[in-house]
Amino acid sequence: MEEPRIPDDEAARLQELHSYAVLDTEADANFDDISELTRRVAGTEIGIVSLVDAERQWFKSCVGAPMGQQETPRRVSFCGHTILQRDPLIINDALLDPRFADNPLVTGDPQVRFYAGFPLLTAKGFVVGSLCAISRRPHQLNEEQIDSLRRLASLTVQQLQYLREAALLSRSQQGLEHERLRDSPLGRLASLERLISRDQMVQMLELMFGMELGSPFTLMRCRFRDYERVNATLGGTVAEEFMDEAARRVLAAVPKAASVARFADAELVVLLPYEVEESDVQRVSDRVIAFASQVYRNGVQSLSMGVSIGIATYRQNYETVEAMLADTSMAVRMARRSSGSTSRFIDAESRGAARESYRLESAFREAVAGKLLEPHLQPIVDLRSGDPIGFEALARWPHDGTLLQPGSFIPLSTESGLTGELDLLIIEKTLAAMPLLAQPIPRREMTMSVNLSGILLEDLELRSRLLSLIDDNPWPPAWTLQVELLEDSFQDTTAAFDQFLDELVARGVSIAIDDFGTGYSSLARLISLPIQGVKVDRAFVDRIDGRDESPRTLLRTMLTMLTDLGLGVTAEGVETASQRDWLIQQGVAKAQGFLFAKPLSVPEAIQRLQQVDYRPRAIPVDPSRLKAARKRRSRLRFWPFPGGRRREGEA
Repeated sequence: MEEPRIPDDEAARLQELHSYAVLDTEADANFDDISELTRRVAGTEIGIVSLVDAERQWFKSCVGAPMGQQETPRRVSFCGHTILQRDPLIINDALLDPRFADNPLVTGDPQVRFYAGFPLLTAKGFVVGSLCAISRRPHQLNEEQIDSLRRLASLTVQQLQYLREAALLSRSQQGLEHERLRDSPLGRLASLERLISRDQMVQMLELMFGMELGSPFTLMRCRFRDYERVNATLGGTVAEEFMDEAARRVLAAVPKAASVARFADAELVVLLPYEVEESDVQRVSDRVIAFASQVYRNGVQSLSMGVSIGIATYRQNYETVEAMLADTSMAVRMARRSSGSTSRFIDAESRGAARESYRLESAFREAVAGKLLEPHLQPIVDLRSGDPIGFEALARWPHDGTLLQPGSFIPLSTESGLTGELDLLIIEKTLAAMPLLAQPIPRREMTMSVNLSGILLEDLELRSRLLSLIDDNPWPPAWTLQVELLEDSFQDTTAAFDQFLDELVARGVSIAIDDFGTGYSSLARLISLPIQGVKVDRAFVDRIDGRDESPRTLLRTMLTMLTDLGLGVTAEGVETASQRDWLIQQGVAKAQGFLFAKPLSVPEAIQRLQQVDYRPRAIPVDPSRLKAARKRRSRLRFWPFPGGRRREGEA
């Protein structure tokens, strides 16, 4: 029986599934970080990520040489030679190697003298390219450099595989997606013509309230969580483009009969006529969240569009438009307390909870103004000995006889715009406590770590106040002040942000990345900034004890990379002895977590330091030298002088 013939287009698609030619696109800036790391680790001028197929080589990234998207015949390229073997191809001096002395890349531009190529091996054993370090001068790598570059090549393959799979998926769905979108609300949406103003929305609501029978309807208030951050870091123009895109997505997600208004800087209000059943309204809000969840790309920027939705339904249960709008605002505030995009309906129970929240927020404002919040200090310890080598200052709020944890009031600080003030208050009290903490352990080197929120980093006035606090409150000589910044903070590429970091360093402040691995930032940017340490998020530490080896492999790779970059590592959230032992095996020296101590009040921290014996070991003395010293002291007991004898030490 004759086998069925595979159509030409299907055969081409199947061939594509086993090829990396799908990535034959322009040079990819995402790989520039890898190329930069390659040349730094190798100590060369040029770093390259290149791919090859049957005939040629092309670059996904090239740092250090103006090669752009240059293609090279495979028979000439060094990468073409690299993929013929499984081990790195390292040429210390190409002019002395008969295989390459006449190569056009050696005799002509870029005049290669040193080349180190590390094969990019896929999981199935295919070599798809190489990670290259190149120099125009003879050069050599030591074993540590070679091992680091091997690891970096492995990470490069993972990134290539991810991009390849994404590209293939996009191609396979492109035709279907085009047809789906053509008839979808998003496809029908050509402009923002359907968007109305705040005044128009209020007028519509007043007309509906004035109707004798009062037709039911629902209001959804959509607040886009990242607007303030975009506005502060990228400027008003980008922020307005951001909200225009948000409006387009909301208009595409809601029924045709709905009205959408730009109600405030970061808010859109949706009027759903006759939509009152909770399940139907929930379906619409879920659709809005789904449309908003897609990353918005504005030129070179990729921005998240998280949204919080507050919902109120009118069944002749409101007397005024203002009362209903106030309920949607209340519901938004409740939705914003969730970490991701979500929606909340307002009802009697949630209204009571919101009113309690208002009361708590008022009390929180008073507490910040009255400087009632205080730092609690979690010890940072030497993993092997368990001795404290520093502390992290964490905010606590004594309220109504209870010590409230950050989860109870950080959302309040965010909603009330007091996060920066809270940072400064805790830092001020921590700086005041450091001399007291130093008394039991004079001259002992210690680190005090404090957290800086994104709000503080984005506010020039708050930055200036922080620098003044540091200037006015010198810490003990043997202590170091360390500030922890979330990884996302380093997306700020403004000169003012970089200057702020330099000003901190100039004052002797150490800079660390907090919760490393949970945010996003350009690796090349991180290594270009004055960062001394990294705190690995507890999410990675928690999974050390699991049966799956993958989390440990990922963490091990991360730790190796951080060590190669010369960054100090602190593991957060260590709670078991097995976690501690595994981290020690990986060379991690510092950690914090409940295995060692919970956060302590300042008096408790002082007491903890008093209990630790930090006295240096006695220096052994030669017995013969000790005997000679005793004889000298004996001879000096009495000094002869005219008129009698004088005791040693008498005036």
